[in-house]
Amino acid sequence: MKKSTLYTGLAYVGVGLVCLALAIWTETRLDGLLWGLAGAGTLPGIKMIWLYFHWTQPEHQAEYAQRQQAQRIAQKDERLAMLRDRSGRTAYQLMIGLYCALILVFSICSMMGWWMPFARSAVLLMAALLMVQVATRWVTFARLVNRE
Repeated sequence: MKKSTLYTGLAYVGVGLVCLALAIWTETRLDGLLWGLAGAGTLPGIKMIWLYFHWTQPEHQAEYAQRQQAQRIAQKDERLAMLRDRSGRTAYQLMIGLYCALILVFSICSMMGWWMPFARSAVLLMAALLMVQVATRWVTFARLVNRE
């Protein structure tokens, strides 16, 4: 397993713990958001760290090598399909990131009472768009898998 998985997991845990510390030791309107970011950073980070140590243990390296080999074979067979779908995937990921960033910005504006009287409505709208896009991806993928 790549070291970048470990480093990413450590970064997630670090950001989560900073948010947790801020949520515990400060009293602001952002406490709910900080608690959510603490959970969203810490738990996936712990899982990434656990996966890194799990797959790098000597008794699991053979199974990990088999999984990697299977992934390499699947990637070569599906290379053309992957290239056709890369632009759609990139757009999907960009929009997911944009929705999440805008939800965060509008949440902060709403909690702090800043310049946007419609910030709460914008958060709800962006969250709904995010759910629609994720659900559309799941439904489309399931239909395409069943079609073949």
